[in-house]
Amino acid sequence: MSTDDSYDRVRHDFEELEVEKQAQFLIEASASTLAKGIEQVGQVLADELGDVMHRADRSSASSSRAGPGPAEPETAQRQAPKNGSSTDT
Repeated sequence: MSTDDSYDRVRHDFEELEVEKQAQFLIEASASTLAKGIEQVGQVLADELGDVMHRADRSSASSSRAGPGPAEPETAQRQAPKNGSSTDT
């Protein structure tokens, strides 16, 4: 049975229903379609968020090895003395 035949059969069956049953069917079909759409959007968002978080993890791992960046406070950019003593005492 082709898709056109299935569609025509469902359409014919729908037209045979009482008005109340047609309304119920339309509400249920709309809710089902909306739920499927929301689920698909949620999956796409979850996938994209996962990709962003993965890229952020890789980016922070590579930048943490390079030392403080220009946006870090000046004190974070200072290096400890090589002899191990502190100048804060």
